[in-house]
Amino acid sequence: MTGTECFRAALNLLSETPDSGAYYEQFALGALNQLLANSLREINAERAFGGEQPFAAPPRVSALTEELPACDWLVRECFPYGLAALLVADDDKDKFNWAANEYTTRLLRHCPAQLTAIQEML
Repeated sequence: MTGTECFRAALNLLSETPDSGAYYEQFALGALNQLLANSLREINAERAFGGEQPFAAPPRVSALTEELPACDWLVRECFPYGLAALLVADDDKDKFNWAANEYTTRLLRHCPAQLTAIQEML
């Protein structure tokens, strides 16, 4: 999936069209790179599982026309929701909360384990 395809999927989730959501396009590349950085653990776990070398640093894209360097399930199922949340974070808190929750829920469906903080027993 390319950055453009992910951006259009995010617009669709926000009930926007490429014309009505043109304002958001200026933020899409930075937001996608932020999602890639935030997802480095999941990307590297998938790469290690597939026998590939993990990334030392988060991958980046320099244009929306590039393929997103992450596993297919992550960019198709999770990134559109994460991108939608980041695009409306300052404009619509209800849409942000909904999209961020969907992103997290979908991400957790694919994670083999969840890390939780150690709590002191009293």
